Amino acid sequence: MKEEVIYKLDRIANIWNHFIWEYDFCKRKIKFTTEVNTNYFGDILGYFQDTFDIIFNIGESNSYSSRFSNQISLLQSIYVQQDFIEELLLIFKCGIEKGNLKKDSNYSINREIRNELVGHPIRKLNGQFISSCLFGYNGGNDKIVYLRYHKDNDYKFESMEYPVPEIIERHKVFLNTYFDKILNKLKRILSDFVKEIENLESLIDKKSFEEILKISAIFYESIFKDDFIYDQESLKKIYARKDENRRYQNFIDKFKYDLKSSLKEKKEYVSELFEPRKEIKENNIEKPLFDIIKFVDGSKIETNEKERPVTYHYELGKIATKRNPMDFQFFGGTLKRKCADNELVIQELNHMESNIYNDIEYFTAFRLICTELKED
Repeated sequence: MKEEVIYKLDRIANIWNHFIWEYDFCKRKIKFTTEVNTNYFGDILGYFQDTFDIIFNIGESNSYSSRFSNQISLLQSIYVQQDFIEELLLIFKCGIEKGNLKKDSNYSINREIRNELVGHPIRKLNGQFISSCLFGYNGGNDKIVYLRYHKDNDYKFESMEYPVPEIIERHKVFLNTYFDKILNKLKRILSDFVKEIENLESLIDKKSFEEILKISAIFYESIFKDDFIYDQESLKKIYARKDENRRYQNFIDKFKYDLKSSLKEKKEYVSELFEPRKEIKENNIEKPLFDIIKFVDGSKIETNEKERPVTYHYELGKIATKRNPMDFQFFGGTLKRKCADNELVIQELNHMESNIYNDIEYFTAFRLICTELKED
């Protein structure tokens, strides 16, 4: 029962983490206040996850106190989740306020049960007694029963009974309804975002490098955190020196390639987020057929010994992160021995060693080595 709402909440969380939190363009489409910037949104998601089991997996009770405890937890968890839905609708500017929610019976009925039995079991208004409620002992695990004395009924005794499955079903419908409204709003935001991405894609090979950086800063600022020295200031300095040495032009080419790849991947991710949910039905899964297993004498199997190809990714990984002379001499030295016949690699390794604390010189040389060795 809870799988569907968890799936939708996870999609909202993914969009938040990979789009809203990352891009100012998306932030401007919602109510991204200084409070929201503290990421209390993450606390809301955490509370939902922590209370789903309380609501959808209500346990058996062996005593009155245990049953009352479970039912109070159920009603209070529903109440708080309702409040959080109201908060999410506000954050995502869905145009739905508390007054609208009160008109939804899937919201109002459960809320009234909670308010009467848990929130205000003794209710007064302007000093005047309105009602009192008390748990009934004749209920069971599948039914909430309480005794009520209310002003509207001349304080006559009433037995209020609410089947637990109906309470849970109402809340499930409530969550699905408003998660869908939030996801529809997010779909519109991401649709606009994709249009900007496509526009940026079309300009990469047409606009000047400085214009590309400006447009990326407005619509796709995450690219500047993708790799070492991808910040705008460093990129401008490298671009200014692109004709001095191959390492600088190579780095600019690598940045453009990464930008194009990242834009493509981001568009594909948006499409995946809104694809229909795939359901796997176990009865339709065909089980593989196995032949009789035959054991073979391993000593009779012929093997062809082949020389393993030389790889460089281990040493490259180390010199990309180890930035002290001793480590560089060790790992860089190993790479030099492997590439003794490659003049460009030796030259760039020497350049890195001479500029070990200069980020631009170090990483532009490093990237050229990766390109030369096809380890990008």
